[in-house]
Amino acid sequence: MHERPAWRRLWQPRKGLFWLALTFNALSSGMAWYLNLARPQGPLLWLLTLVALTNAFLGMWLFWRLWSGPGPQALPLRKGDCDVQMPADRQDR
Repeated sequence: MHERPAWRRLWQPRKGLFWLALTFNALSSGMAWYLNLARPQGPLLWLLTLVALTNAFLGMWLFWRLWSGPGPQALPLRKGDCDVQMPADRQDR
């Protein structure tokens, strides 16, 4: 049986988990960019840093769940399409 590439386990745009992981990672990148540009001081710096790190860890955790879970299943194009052919005595002729 031919295995799909390992990266296909991450690229699953039909799952909400995929989009949630992308959102968390984008938010953490945006917050890191803001922290670098604005250079806030005191408690605001600590709060934004904590939120950015939390977003990054949540995004990594969600991607790990996608990676370790079952890969995307190929959907049949039409009803009855599948990879395995039925026995000859059960096929419509």
